[in-house]
Amino acid sequence: MSQLKVNSIVPVGGLPSGAKGGIIQVKQNIKTNVSSFNGSNGNFSGNISGLTETIVTHSSSSKVLIILHTNYSTSSGQRGTFRILRGSTVLSVGDSNGSVTRGIVPSIAPADNDSRCVPVSMMIIDSPGSAATHTYNVQGNAESAAGTVFINRTKGNNDAITYHAGISSITLMELGG
Repeated sequence: MSQLKVNSIVPVGGLPSGAKGGIIQVKQNIKTNVSSFNGSNGNFSGNISGLTETIVTHSSSSKVLIILHTNYSTSSGQRGTFRILRGSTVLSVGDSNGSVTRGIVPSIAPADNDSRCVPVSMMIIDSPGSAATHTYNVQGNAESAAGTVFINRTKGNNDAITYHAGISSITLMELGG
């Protein structure tokens, strides 16, 4: 069996002036199971199980492209959001505006429909600043009135062929810096 091992892939014509490199490595965690947390005004959940991934960057100038996709529903509707953290450092949330909860994608789960999930997707680029092991986590938040927040399932969670189960994923790509 043959193997091709490379540190980066560079176009035949070379890199544009000032470019440093391409995708060095890709890591992904796919969450297929259901989890939940309780809504709490202004307070994010702990790390959502299955939405954590670790990458060892090769250079202090490397960047990490983070791609998050999840879906959620709540037991009584209401607003929710998510955030991505590197270790305990919160990455890319909305600006402070009074007492507004700062997240990456604010959305609302419908209270009147047992068969819907709200899709949430986000891509951000992080500059961790060191050649080291970096762990990225996802946390969720929903207002207290939302009750229970469900990841990868509908509010009704009905056992019928017309209902569907979803997945969530976090993907990390180390980019040459």
